[in-house]
Amino acid sequence: MRLSTKIIYTWLGVLAVFAASIAVLPAKDPTLAGFVTYSLQALLFIICVTIVRKEPTPKNKFIFVNFAVFFSLSFACHAYLFIGTGSTREEQFLRLYLNQYVFYGGYFLLLAFAIIYLAIDVLFRDFETYKKYLVTLGIALSFFGYYYAPYFEDPKYTHHTADVLDWKILEKNYTQYELEHGSTPSPATLAAMTELYSWKNGQATGVLFPEEKLARVEALYPYLPSNWMLLVYKPIHLDAIRMCVVCIGFILLFFGYLYMKDPPQGAYIEKIMFLFLVFCSLEILHGWTEIKTIEWEAASGIWTVGQFVSDIVLIIIAGAFSMRLRFITSVKGEFYEQELASSPTAVTRWRDSLDNLVVEKFFNRKLILGRLFVSTDRK
Repeated sequence: MRLSTKIIYTWLGVLAVFAASIAVLPAKDPTLAGFVTYSLQALLFIICVTIVRKEPTPKNKFIFVNFAVFFSLSFACHAYLFIGTGSTREEQFLRLYLNQYVFYGGYFLLLAFAIIYLAIDVLFRDFETYKKYLVTLGIALSFFGYYYAPYFEDPKYTHHTADVLDWKILEKNYTQYELEHGSTPSPATLAAMTELYSWKNGQATGVLFPEEKLARVEALYPYLPSNWMLLVYKPIHLDAIRMCVVCIGFILLFFGYLYMKDPPQGAYIEKIMFLFLVFCSLEILHGWTEIKTIEWEAASGIWTVGQFVSDIVLIIIAGAFSMRLRFITSVKGEFYEQELASSPTAVTRWRDSLDNLVVEKFFNRKLILGRLFVSTDRK
């Protein structure tokens, strides 16, 4: 049986387990976009594990081990459907904790780790593997610790931000005014009947002046009376954006170093890195859209559309990983990768199928030999 066929059958088996568990066990109704997303990530996990098994160069195995660990969160995403299926306060907080620690914190930490490691691998090619891991771990945990420290100091940190604390005060007075007058108060009216505070670590430290209070009420008024969840998830989305910015920074460092030094690199590695540049950019766009949205229903719809867009990128990423797998399992690919590991300076860069496509469509093939921009009169 062909390797690609085995991968497809294994993936279909995983999808069958996903579908059967949803049908049999009590679970939250999955969204189509969410199911497609973690199903594609499960496929990428299977492909990465297969690449690790077939990779002829030992040092390259670790690149795909990191991505396999990242994509393994797809199984946790499916398990999340069966957790906290009730409506008690404790179960709702359990789902919040899983979101902030696993599906945002852990997700973007593992994504950053995989990308940073690949950049470090290019920059410090001669380093031993454990040194690359130590450097990568130090960098990834430094950014993660800086951004996510508040969540570990206070598990309910998202409920103790100034936005949420002020919203609770405003919502109480907003509801009271509606009951008493049968109409909704204006921002100015709500500000006049409310006392707001400046906050530090969830504690009031001072009373806002009238001008500051009115500005604060006007900023939070669109979230009244029932869009408070957007304020709860606002810091989570913001920290996800920050971690994606870190990822993009190291991706740009990766390509900057390739441009300046042109080190030997395995086939399709730079294409994979470029696709993760697109993926991280989309994650930033999704997070920023969620922060700027002021209605929960609208936010859910936008998030669904954003997931489908990211799914298209995941399909392309799966294609790039598959091309890498097909290449390293071919005779010429195995030889090229082994020669690249043993004597990299003596090997001409491999022009992969995507390079050939660019040459075919935008350049004259007769003028381009070997490397993409090699001079035709070079001896």
